[in-house]
Amino acid sequence: MTPRPRLRLILQTAGAAVFLLGAWTAAFPAVQGRGKTEAGINVLLVTMDTTRADRLGCYGYAKALTPRLDALASAGVRFDRAYAQAPLTLPSHCSLMTGTVPAYHRVHNNGFYYLDPRRTTLAEILKKDGYATAAFVSSFTVDSRFGLDQGFDVYDDDFQEGEILKSFRSERTADKVYESFARWLDENAGRKFFCWLHFFDPHLPYQPPSDFRHPRSDSPYDAEIAYMDEFIGKSIDALRRNGVLGRTLIVLCGDHGEGLGERKEIDHGLFLYDNTVRVPLIMYWENRLPQGRVVSSRVRLIDLVPTILTLAGLAPPKESQGKNLVPLMKGKKGIDLPVYLESYYPRENYGWSEITGLVDGDWKYLQSPKPELFNLALDPREKRNVLLQEPGIARDMRKKLQESAEKLSSEKDGGKRRLSPEEEERLRSLGYLGRPSDGRSEKALPDPKDKIEDYLLYFRGNLHETRGEYSEAEKCYREFLRLNPDVPGNFVNLGFLYMKMNRVEEAVHVLEEGLRSHPDSVLILSRLMNFYLKAERDEDALAAGRILLAVDPRYFDALFLSGSIQAKKGEWKAALGFYRRALDIEPENKALRMRIGLSLAALGEYENALAVYEILWNQYPEDEAVCLELSRVYESLGRIGPARGALKRLLDVRPSAELGYAYAFLSEKAGDLKEAVFWLKNYLETTAEKRTKRKSEAEAVLRRWEERLKSGSGPREFPSPRRGKRPRAAQRPSGPEDRAEP
Repeated sequence: MTPRPRLRLILQTAGAAVFLLGAWTAAFPAVQGRGKTEAGINVLLVTMDTTRADRLGCYGYAKALTPRLDALASAGVRFDRAYAQAPLTLPSHCSLMTGTVPAYHRVHNNGFYYLDPRRTTLAEILKKDGYATAAFVSSFTVDSRFGLDQGFDVYDDDFQEGEILKSFRSERTADKVYESFARWLDENAGRKFFCWLHFFDPHLPYQPPSDFRHPRSDSPYDAEIAYMDEFIGKSIDALRRNGVLGRTLIVLCGDHGEGLGERKEIDHGLFLYDNTVRVPLIMYWENRLPQGRVVSSRVRLIDLVPTILTLAGLAPPKESQGKNLVPLMKGKKGIDLPVYLESYYPRENYGWSEITGLVDGDWKYLQSPKPELFNLALDPREKRNVLLQEPGIARDMRKKLQESAEKLSSEKDGGKRRLSPEEEERLRSLGYLGRPSDGRSEKALPDPKDKIEDYLLYFRGNLHETRGEYSEAEKCYREFLRLNPDVPGNFVNLGFLYMKMNRVEEAVHVLEEGLRSHPDSVLILSRLMNFYLKAERDEDALAAGRILLAVDPRYFDALFLSGSIQAKKGEWKAALGFYRRALDIEPENKALRMRIGLSLAALGEYENALAVYEILWNQYPEDEAVCLELSRVYESLGRIGPARGALKRLLDVRPSAELGYAYAFLSEKAGDLKEAVFWLKNYLETTAEKRTKRKSEAEAVLRRWEERLKSGSGPREFPSPRRGKRPRAAQRPSGPEDRAEP
């Protein structure tokens, strides 16, 4: 997989798109102990998803297998009490990248929001100063569509090559992230860079590679962290191999923790206890930062933006709400910083009350229908709620929380975004349940603590579904829906299960029932569009798509699926219109660009189709599908030489039956009958096809070609079986309705 630059394609011009990036050479004056900052340093930010601090060796966990992280902590600075601002991936990363709390950047949940372009990110500031910027992420929760790509030249969020709606995987493993980063670094080590690596391995479901063994723990969660540690180490080795380790500031942190069954919370987001909001934070800069220093003062992830920029010799943005931690790293005694906390996950995913909180001094206050107060100095594991015993402190903390929320909030409205059906599926696969109703009731919502058995009921259903125990999963989901009917996502969960069971009509019925209860639910509408396609109710799917696009004209999945339906009907002009609108949202989407080329060719716009495929061919020179479509367009333009040349180039590198078949007929058309016979034989000998019509026709053609070759005469055969009426164009374009389940 190749990292993808975030740039718009110009479909009417041929040739590859090119970045115009000037070379920049940084000077690195030595500074030792005088408070002077370095100029032109590299920055490597590593975020470790779902990683609890107390599961790393350097934080005292005896069973840990984290030698590379432990070594960085020993040679650098470790922060003993670092807090995330939210126990959810997207909001936490938005806080980390902007230096602001969720109440300011307004991203409160995974998948339902996007980061407002008016917010200034760390990548944007560094890019403006001449940094090459690149991100290599491993989870759909930080996909570029949610806005975290702001300021990045390269934002590599390809989880599986060829994905259209990103419906087949929810993550990629640490080794894949490392490989993409290493390739990029080999080409960019000579430039001043800011690079973000995101490792998702410790997130549910815990599935370490089958050949990876943890010698000290039987916990798959610990094994996932150990596996991640190995590739964090390899990433550091890549810096050393490229000669840039000495001038690279390395920042490693968790985005949130994990419940691991404590207080019956299996994952994260439901509560705001320290097990899900305290995170590891380590900074390492060879021969620049103190070695082995432990900062005991309480700090926050929002402090990273001003700290990194200070070390890079740059001023933090005015909107930053964090503090510069450089004085603490130099040994200056500091006070514990107050921490604003929030989770809207219970409200937006389950229909229960949100929780907000404040950590200040020794005290931690959590606001919910049943508020809690903890003295962290005396009760660090938050076992004893002293709200009733300390009413005065509780009042003061409640007032401080209200004041903090008002002070830290922005007046700008947040980027609440519409969730696509495939995004919902992906979030479900990660354990995130659904999406709030657009017309949510303002009635008093229950405290999540009182709904813990409902929460466990859903997880039992999810576990049964994962194991393929669909009947048991159905019982859990039906009961969960009965107990919590006000959340549209609960209808979608049951419908999605029925779809897995191939009970398509029941899946459609459940969502239609949900739509009657929640007529303004975009989630139900979007998933219903998908289900209608599976039920071959294309006109109903188009109608649902029209409603979705009326609500949100940039709703990618509705645009793509509408285009697919129009292509199936042979309405290529309409299909092209939808595809081009979708391209405006995801200009790097390879499969979508292939559809555009196919639509242009079907409309007879071969030169424009050629421009699309030549760009793709330059970006993906070993992609068989791109090569075949390119050759077809060349052939349609009468350019047999280039058509053969493209196929032969790939045949020499990656021979296949399909390429050989196409090359055989082009060779016959070019008058090279000997080559045609060779490759048609090759196709027949290597194809995995059984007794298909195409194979039978090819055998008959081969016999005629061999007779012509023996006689040295005979007319050329035209048209060849491979041309016909463009069978690929007539096929139903594959989409999520045709997907294999993950």
